[in-house]
Amino acid sequence: MNIQDLLKNSGIDLSKTKLLRHNISNQEVAHNYSCGYLDIYQSIQKPNLFRNVEYVISFLGVEGTEGKLLGCYKINGNTPFDRTKLPSDFLGGIETPADYVFWIMEKTDILSDLIDRLVIDWGKGTLSWCQKGTNDKEMICILPVISEIEFVSYDKIILPFYTLKTIIDNPKQHSEWAKRLSAVAGVYLITDTKTGKHYVGSASGLEGGIWGRWSNYAHTKHGGNKYLVELVASDPDYCSNFLFSILEVFPIKRDRREVLEYEALYKQKLLTVKFGLNNN
Repeated sequence: MNIQDLLKNSGIDLSKTKLLRHNISNQEVAHNYSCGYLDIYQSIQKPNLFRNVEYVISFLGVEGTEGKLLGCYKINGNTPFDRTKLPSDFLGGIETPADYVFWIMEKTDILSDLIDRLVIDWGKGTLSWCQKGTNDKEMICILPVISEIEFVSYDKIILPFYTLKTIIDNPKQHSEWAKRLSAVAGVYLITDTKTGKHYVGSASGLEGGIWGRWSNYAHTKHGGNKYLVELVASDPDYCSNFLFSILEVFPIKRDRREVLEYEALYKQKLLTVKFGLNNN
């Protein structure tokens, strides 16, 4: 089934519709998305881009060629571009502002129940971020209604312990997290936010990937690591100081010896044996 089928059933004329995909790997997109400015970001375009267009269907590019629905917008004309109306921390590299306008986009209720849940395959033309509404886009899945803890990308993961525990303890509500973290091996970092000390660890396919290894932390609070065990033994809630992030990811089938080599490399880089929480 294609997204076009849903749009036609909602009464949208595909010939007067544009599809947009904003790639989260783009610095401007990532910043404006995190600040809640993506609606502004997509509205600043040249005067001819949305000419004779009634609706814009917007997606966030998160992994590969996937796109997650952000919303359906009705075009209500445009106004002259005025940089003074932008937030002070807005990012947008517009070299010739005179060539741009603000397109007035009214977010509609069309497919609103599928926002952040409907995932499509944008296809091979990922560089073409704006396409015709008639271009077929296959629906990959509709995610279940979940919490607001959204997976964006591996390199942007920064999870306090109890947020991680919520994700691990509720895999059905956080199926995207389970899917992504189970799919990779990797080297991860635990930071003690109370002292600033670091622990470097690794996870391989033998452990169910990063999901399997981090599940152990969620259930034990310490993952069996010597110094973390000692900290939790002295204060059962000390785990609330732990912050989880990922340093490097590998295919799930990567040889464990290679993963351990990278783990050792990061220990050397961060001096976590001499000054941190690694005991070897």
